[in-house]
Amino acid sequence: MILSHERVGDFVILRVGESRVDATNSSELQKHVASLVDEGDRKFVLDLSSVLFMDSCGLAGLITTASELPKDGRLLIAGLHPRVEQIFRLTKLNTIFDIYPSVDDALMP
Repeated sequence: MILSHERVGDFVILRVGESRVDATNSSELQKHVASLVDEGDRKFVLDLSSVLFMDSCGLAGLITTASELPKDGRLLIAGLHPRVEQIFRLTKLNTIFDIYPSVDDALMP
């Protein structure tokens, strides 16, 4: 999986550079976040603006990632493509995750 990250204030911006998050690559995202948590990071904005498709494994990976964060951790989702946003709505994950139109919106106080 193509992933990059940068720190902005208290947050780590994770940018997914793939068009798909699915069974073939979702575990890489989980491992990347876990390694950042081990380094002391707690707050994340996941930029999914390049992602055009997400399957149930991708969704499950996000749920697992969020549930494994420390108590003071946060995982914000940003930049959902309309098709991916529809999946979040159909599965009611939009009620679990804080979703923002863009990374900049997620970082606003």
